[in-house]
Amino acid sequence: MSDTHLPSVEMLSRSCGARVQMKPQSRSLFSLLFLLLLPHPSRLYSFKKCSTDLKDQSRFVCSSKELPNIPTDIPKSATGINLQMNKIQSIRRTDLIGFYKLEILNLDLNKISHIEDGAFSDLSALTQLTLALNNLRNLNDNMFTGLSNLSDLIINDNQIISISKFAFKPLHKLHTLYLSFNYLVSSDIANILMHCPSLEILYLAYNNLTSFEYYNLPFPSLKTLNLVGNNITVFEPDKSPFLFMNLTELDLDKNPLRRLSVHSDVFPHLNSLGLASMMEPVIEWDVSNKDFFRGLSKLELLDTSFDIRTYQLLFKLVDSVDNLNLDRLGRLIDKVLLDFACSIPSLQKLSLGWNNISILNDSLLQSCANLTKLDLGYNSMTDLTEASLQMLTRLITLNLDSNHFSRIPVAIRNMTTLKHLSFDQNKITELQCFDFLNLISLRKLSLANNAILKISSCVFRSLPNLEILNVANNRLLQLTFDGTLTKLRSLLVGGNNIGLLLKGTFHNMSSLTYLNFFKDNSAVTALEAGAFEGLYNLTELDLSTNSFSGDTFAGLPKLERLFLSLHNPVAGSRSSSGSLYLPSLQNLEVKVNSRACLPQQQDVLKGLGNLTTFKSTNFFCETPHQNTFIYSPHLEELSIANSEEFDALPELFHPLKQLKTLHLTYTNIKSVDFLSNANLTRLEVLSLTNNEIKLVNETIFKALPSLKHVDLSGNPFACNCSNDGFIDWVIRNKQVQVVNAFQYRCSSPPSEEGNFLLDFNVQSCWEFTGFLCFISSSALVLVTLLSSFTYHFLRWQLVYGYYLLLAFLYDSKKRRQGCPYIYDAFVSYNVHDEDWVYRELLPELERVQGWRLCLHHCDFQPGKPIMENITDAIYSSRKTLCVISRRYLQSEWCSQEIQMASYRLFDEQKDVLILLFLEEISSNQLSPFYRMRKLVKSRTYLSWTQARNHRGLFWEKVQRALECDNEPADSHNPLTANVY
Repeated sequence: MSDTHLPSVEMLSRSCGARVQMKPQSRSLFSLLFLLLLPHPSRLYSFKKCSTDLKDQSRFVCSSKELPNIPTDIPKSATGINLQMNKIQSIRRTDLIGFYKLEILNLDLNKISHIEDGAFSDLSALTQLTLALNNLRNLNDNMFTGLSNLSDLIINDNQIISISKFAFKPLHKLHTLYLSFNYLVSSDIANILMHCPSLEILYLAYNNLTSFEYYNLPFPSLKTLNLVGNNITVFEPDKSPFLFMNLTELDLDKNPLRRLSVHSDVFPHLNSLGLASMMEPVIEWDVSNKDFFRGLSKLELLDTSFDIRTYQLLFKLVDSVDNLNLDRLGRLIDKVLLDFACSIPSLQKLSLGWNNISILNDSLLQSCANLTKLDLGYNSMTDLTEASLQMLTRLITLNLDSNHFSRIPVAIRNMTTLKHLSFDQNKITELQCFDFLNLISLRKLSLANNAILKISSCVFRSLPNLEILNVANNRLLQLTFDGTLTKLRSLLVGGNNIGLLLKGTFHNMSSLTYLNFFKDNSAVTALEAGAFEGLYNLTELDLSTNSFSGDTFAGLPKLERLFLSLHNPVAGSRSSSGSLYLPSLQNLEVKVNSRACLPQQQDVLKGLGNLTTFKSTNFFCETPHQNTFIYSPHLEELSIANSEEFDALPELFHPLKQLKTLHLTYTNIKSVDFLSNANLTRLEVLSLTNNEIKLVNETIFKALPSLKHVDLSGNPFACNCSNDGFIDWVIRNKQVQVVNAFQYRCSSPPSEEGNFLLDFNVQSCWEFTGFLCFISSSALVLVTLLSSFTYHFLRWQLVYGYYLLLAFLYDSKKRRQGCPYIYDAFVSYNVHDEDWVYRELLPELERVQGWRLCLHHCDFQPGKPIMENITDAIYSSRKTLCVISRRYLQSEWCSQEIQMASYRLFDEQKDVLILLFLEEISSNQLSPFYRMRKLVKSRTYLSWTQARNHRGLFWEKVQRALECDNEPADSHNPLTANVY
C-alpha cells in the first residue's frame, strides 16, 4: 500500500480541534484561581468614608466621619475634597500626592497640629484651602510650597504663634487670608505682606498684635486688612514698611488699640473701618490730614467704650462715612454723641441697636435729618414720641424689631419717603385704620411674631405701593383685604389661627406671586372652593391645611411650586369634586402631619401634566394605585417617605420614563427586585434608606443603565452568602457610587450582628463551589490531556480497532454468505517496492506458478473508501502476502493492512499470512511496530536476501505457502528464518 493514502481532512480537523479545545478547558482552572486570588481594584465609586457630590462627581464629601487621616481611596482626579469635622492630626507628604486637579480642600474642625513640608506640593490647581479650627502653632517656610494658584487661605481659630519669613513666598496669587483667633505678633504680619503682592483681604482678628507699624514699602494690591480682636497697642501706618494703596477694608475689632498714626496717604481706597469691641477707652488719633480717609464709607464702632472726646475726634476725621454702627454703646448713647455722629455730612445709615433705649424722644435724632436708614432694633422701646422722627424727611428704611411696642406708634405716620418698615417681634395686638397713614412709598411691611388678632380691611388703604407684607406668626383668625393691595407680590400669613379661608379673600391681588400659609403646628382649618381666585400670577404657594378639594386651587394657572402640609386630615376630607388642575405646576411637596390616612385614588396627580418633582411624607400610607403616575409622565424626581404599607410594584413606575431621582425612605420595602422590571432607564440617583432590605440581588442594577448614586443606609442587611454578589458588586463596579457603603451594618445572623457588611468574607461562600469547580476543571484538564496523549500516540491503534471491528463483522457476514475466494493472495507492498513486485514477484507467481494475485493498483474499486477496499481484498483472498521493507514499516496504511491480515490469522486459526522480507531489518527498527514484531517472533517468514543464491528454492517455498494451510515445513531452511 502507498504512503499517498493520507488521513482525511476530517481527521486532521479533529486533530487540530483536540489541541485547540485544550486551552479553554485549562483556562477554566486558571480563571477560578484568578477570581479567588484577584486583588480588589481601585474603589472608584465605593469609598469607605466618602461620597461624591450629587451635582459634581469630581467633588468628594468626607465630613464628620472621625477620620484619623486623609483617605487613600479618593481618586486623583478629584477637584474638591471636604474633610471637615474629623480627627486628622497631621498632613503627610504622601497624603496629597498626585492631586493635580484639586481646586478646593476643606480641613476645618480637625486636630491638625503638623503639616509636613511640601505636603501641598502637587496641588498646583488649588484655589481655596481651609484649615480653620485646628491646632496649628507654626507656619513654616515650606508648608505652602506648590500652592502657586491659591487665592483663598483660611487658617483662623488655630494656635498660631509664629509665621516664618518665607512661609507665604509661594502664594503669589493670594488675595484672601483669614488668620483671626490666633496668637500672631507684629513681625508675622510683615512676613505675610512682603510675599503676597495680590493680597486683597486680610483678617487678623483676635490675635496678639501689640503694634502695627508702617514704613515705606508699598503693597498696592492689598484691598482688605482685618485685625479684628487683636491686642494692637500701636498702629502707625506711616512708620511701617507697608503701604496699602488699594486697601478697602480695615477691621481692628477687639484690639487694645491706643494710637492710630497716619501721616501719608496709605488708605486712598479704604471704604470700611472696623473698631468694634475695643478694649481701651482712649485712642490717640494721630492723623495729619483727614483726606487720608476720604474713601471711607463704613465705620463699625459697636460695643466700644471710648470717651466722648475720642468719638468726637474720630467723627471729624471720617467726613465721608455714610454707614455708622453704634450698636451696644448702652449708656453712652445720648444727644451729644448723636450730634457728633450726625455731624458727619455724608451720614445716611445709622444703627443704634442693643442700646436699651426705652423711649425715643423728640430731640435725640434732631441733628440726623439726612438719614435714609435707621436701625433701632433690639432696644426696649414702648413708644416713640410723636415728633421723634419728624426731622427724618429722607428716611427710606426703619427697623423697630424686638422692642416692646403694643401698637403702631403715631410717629411713623406721614413718612412719605419710607419704603421698608419692620415691627417684628414686638407685642402689637391690633392694627388701626390710620396706623400707616400716608405711607405712600412703603414697599415692604413686616409685622411678624406679634400678637395681632385682627386686621381690618381699612388698615392697608394708605399703602398703595406695598409689595411685600409679612404678618406670619400672629393670632389672626381670618383675613380680610379691601382690594387696595393691587401691587402686592409677596404675602406671608403662616403661623396664624385662620379657621376658614373664604372665596374672594384675594380679590384684586393679581400681582401676588408668592403666598405663604405654612406653619408646622397649625393649619387653615378649611378652604372654601375658589379661595385662591384672583391670584392669576401666583407661582409659589406654601399651605398648611386640614383638607382640600379639586376646586381649592382653581384659578391658579401659573402656579409652579406647591408645598402642601396636611394637619389632622380626616377620611373623606379630600373631595372628589374634581382633580387638581394646575397645568404649570412643576414642583409639588405634600406632607401629612398625622397618622390619619387619606383614601388613595389613582387620579391623585391628574391635571398635573408638567410636574417634574413630587415629594411626599406620610401621604402614601397604603400602596399607590399602579396608575398613580400616568398623569405626570415628565416627573424627574420622586420622593416617598413614611409609608408603612408601601408595596413597590414595577408597574407603578412604568409611566416615569424621565425619572432621574427616586427616594423611598421609611417605606418598609423589603426587596429591591421591583427595579428589575420598573423600566427606569434614566434613573441616576436611587435612595432606599431606612427600610427593611436584607438581601440585594446585584443583577437588578443592570436594568438601571444611567444609575450613578445608590444610598441604602439604615437597612438591616443579612451578612451571609446570599449577599456575596452584592458585596462584590459594591466594591468592584465602576459606574455606580454606593453612598456610605462601608458604613452598612449587619443585623443577621446573630454572629455577624453589628459588623460592617463589606467586612463579610465573601470568599468563604465560594469555597465549596470553588472546590467543585476545581475538581471539575481538573477532571476536564486530565481528560483533555489523556485525549491528547491517546490521539498522539495511539490514534492509529484506535482506528485499527475500529476497522478490525468492521472486519470482524465483514468476516462473519462473508462466512454466513459462504462467498468463495476470488484471489489466491492479496499482495501488500509499499510503492517504493513496486519495481521488485512487478519484476520478480508477479512474473513468478502469476505467469510461472499460475496464482491469481490481488494488487491494489488494478483490483481496488475506484471511488470506494480505502479501508473497505483493503478489507474486501484481504477477505476475498485465501492468503495475504506482505512484502516487507523499511519503507513498508514507515507506511501507516501498509501497517494497517498487515494488522488486519493478522486479525484474520487469529480469527480463522489458519495460515493466511505470508511474511516476505526484502531487507535485513534489525529488532530496533521493528520495536516501534510491536504487532509486527510479535508476528515475526511467533511465525516463520521468507527472506529474499537469503535467497539470492537459491531463488528456485525460494519460489518453491512461496508456492508451498500459497498451496497449503500450514506453515512452511522446514523452519531451519536457509530460505526461512525466525527472529530472535
